[in-house]
Amino acid sequence: MVSLFAFYRWQPWEYEVFPAPRPLAGRLDPDSSRLFSKGTRVLVVTAHPDDAEFYIGGLLTKLGRAGCWITLVCVTDGDKGYYPFEDAEANRRVRRREQADAARAWGASEVVYLGFPDGRLKVTDEVVDTIHAELLRLTPEYILTFDGEHPTRLRHRDHRRTGVAVERALRQTPIGSWLLRFSTSSPNYAVDIGDVWENKMRLVAIHASQFYGERLRRIRSLLRSRAEADARLLGSELAEGLRVSRLPL
Repeated sequence: MVSLFAFYRWQPWEYEVFPAPRPLAGRLDPDSSRLFSKGTRVLVVTAHPDDAEFYIGGLLTKLGRAGCWITLVCVTDGDKGYYPFEDAEANRRVRRREQADAARAWGASEVVYLGFPDGRLKVTDEVVDTIHAELLRLTPEYILTFDGEHPTRLRHRDHRRTGVAVERALRQTPIGSWLLRFSTSSPNYAVDIGDVWENKMRLVAIHASQFYGERLRRIRSLLRSRAEADARLLGSELAEGLRVSRLPL
């Protein structure tokens, strides 16, 4: 039992046995006409390379096609340095290249790496202040990140903590109009991605160091199941669900 607990604490995934109560607010539209407009400034904050395409590859495709100005900030490099016998430097180099290729495909204006430890991210003042500095530099209208308050029950610790850190940074200054949280258990807004589904699959496959062979086939099946569940908000076939809030929080 002690060894199982030690393993759970060491590896980066967590499971919430007793999830927090879900918010009861109804659907909320984050001014979609403005969101999908040329020149709208969008900031996406993820924990690792591949998170953006995995969770919101369809939405990012649509934002890119609309002509939005999109910056992607990765809080870690995804080097998996916490695993024994991993070549962290090689992982860092490969995953950055894959992320650059994927971001170029959906139209990112810039990709930034903050360089915090992969799999060991903590919500420290340094992390929050670094994200806050990016908010001040970029002055986005829309901020997209993980849901730190109502995440899915099984999640990577870095994901939830990234969402928490972004919200803490947002509370330091009145920047932006809307916060859109993905990987959420309580979506109140959804984007129809039926017409860009195949493009999302191509984006995910760019991360070939993570998704390949049978694993890629399983991931495609998982993502389709999630998209079908999120689509219930719209009554459509496939969608990406988000929990949105007006800013300031």
